[in-house]
Amino acid sequence: MRTVIVQRPDGGTWRVRVVWEPRWRALARRFGGWRRRRTDGGVGDLGVDLPSGSGGHHGGGGGGGGWGDLGDDIVVGIAVIVGMIVVGVLFWWLLLPLLLLVLDVVAVVVLVVVGVAGRVLFRRPWTVQARGPAGAEAAAAVVGWRAALRTRDEIAEKIRLGFRPEEAVRASVAVSRVGSG
Repeated sequence: MRTVIVQRPDGGTWRVRVVWEPRWRALARRFGGWRRRRTDGGVGDLGVDLPSGSGGHHGGGGGGGGWGDLGDDIVVGIAVIVGMIVVGVLFWWLLLPLLLLVLDVVAVVVLVVVGVAGRVLFRRPWTVQARGPAGAEAAAAVVGWRAALRTRDEIAEKIRLGFRPEEAVRASVAVSRVGSG
């Protein structure tokens, strides 16, 4: 999808390209509901069942002292806390970024495949756009990728020969219609 840069005989520089971007205004009208505001104001009941705190250590052993297992419990508690910190750091700094990267790549691939399939299957026209100095623009809708590339090259050549961009677009679109019919 290379942009062809053309110099007119009067010195103006024009860029002729096949536009890939969708028409955002049409998409916003069609799918504008995705920006609706939420009506829920509060968080409400989260439905979490927390323990009451009245429990304790319910060891099922025989008698003896309550201080004998304290050293082991502290060591196990510290090991669990250190383990949770290590797992949290690994997740936050390694696994989460990798997971997000994979999800981003999958989303981009899916969008590209769906976009190309939509253009090809539904025969959506490609926009061939010629943009010049001071924001001047001329565009044509062409069905088919190869036809759009041919039209881009024809428009660029006619602009280079001195045609006005609007005339070049009209002539190229008329030629591509006659040639494809």
